[in-house]
Amino acid sequence: MANITITENDIKRSKSTRLKSALWFVALWCVGVGGAMLLALPFKLLIQAAAH
Repeated sequence: MANITITENDIKRSKSTRLKSALWFVALWCVGVGGAMLLALPFKLLIQAAAH
């Protein structure tokens, strides 16, 4: 059997890792949304040019 010990350092590390994970999620989400907008921009411009 494994001996599991929880110390204050483990708790602090856990909060830090959770925060890092959340920040990475937000950063990658923003990059994804920005990439989708950049991908759609030429099509939007083409449609606007064709409409005029």
